[in-house]
Amino acid sequence: MTAVLFFGVLFTGLLTELVSTKLEKYKQSIISFSVAIVLTLICSHILPEIFSMHNHRLGYFLLIGFILQILLELLSKGIEHGHVHIHGKISSKELFVIFIGLSIHSFIEGIPVNTLEDLNHSHVTSFDSFSWVYLTAILIHKLPIAAVLIIFLNSINSSFKRKIIFLLLFAISSPSGAFFGEYLVESSFFSEWSNNFLAISTGMLLHITTLLIFEDHHGSSGKFKNLLTIFGGIITGILIFSF
Repeated sequence: MTAVLFFGVLFTGLLTELVSTKLEKYKQSIISFSVAIVLTLICSHILPEIFSMHNHRLGYFLLIGFILQILLELLSKGIEHGHVHIHGKISSKELFVIFIGLSIHSFIEGIPVNTLEDLNHSHVTSFDSFSWVYLTAILIHKLPIAAVLIIFLNSINSSFKRKIIFLLLFAISSPSGAFFGEYLVESSFFSEWSNNFLAISTGMLLHITTLLIFEDHHGSSGKFKNLLTIFGGIITGILIFSF
């Protein structure tokens, strides 16, 4: 599973480097489409799984994830949304802070990946476990971010070496989180935290997806086109695990 995350992000970043000029034109539509898919998977699979445990405390961990993402965006400047909220020339220090925020976000998202094998997912899917549902959600979320990262680095005239280093570090961040999460649940204190980790990460994803959909819909000049893109993403999200 972690190999899918690593190579998927790496391939997307390298492909973007080759066609970044053409891809940038469709960047917002791709982000809206992918975000709608992720939100659909959250609502139709992930949230039902979390609350099927009948543990009201998981709601607090969901809220922790939501708030944590707000705090992380103080560092990342919202690059997870497809754009950076910063104006003027970016210093090396500012770039480093943005990347640290993005990497922490990606690391935390990866923590539940290897801890979900034993969950009994009640939905019928084309895969063997709920882990694949979650992996699909974060993969669809991460691939556009990999493209946005390369486009952003191109916009500030970063060297090819720096772009490759940042891309590799970003690609390895979620797999590193997955191995860290697996290590944590083997300890006595965190042995029952699989659902807590899932709730925290889902809270982060909820913040990003809901904010992006509302932001894109209300801020876009082509609202009808954007609405169709969102509906297309929702339908795709519903169909992904329907066969």
